[in-house]
Amino acid sequence: DCWRVRSPLQAGGVRIEVMLSKIRDTARELLTLSEKDPRRVFEGPALLRRLTRLGVLDETKQNLDYVLALKVQDLMERRLQTLVLKK
Repeated sequence: DCWRVRSPLQAGGVRIEVMLSKIRDTARELLTLSEKDPRRVFEGPALLRRLTRLGVLDETKQNLDYVLALKVQDLMERRLQTLVLKK
């Protein structure tokens, strides 16, 4: 039923799916560029730094291929509510 009201947790999940989709799209687009392309040289490491700072990507996985392998669960684990619930 499309008129069903979503709980805040479900709405957050949809938001995270959209965010992950945009992150993956960016990584996929950067991977299609040449390794020496100025856009890939600057935006690739910036994306990896941002994801590392958020705690989604590990320091040892500094590669755009790992960004494509991210799942919704990886991002959900970094949410404040999830961290509080685990404690």
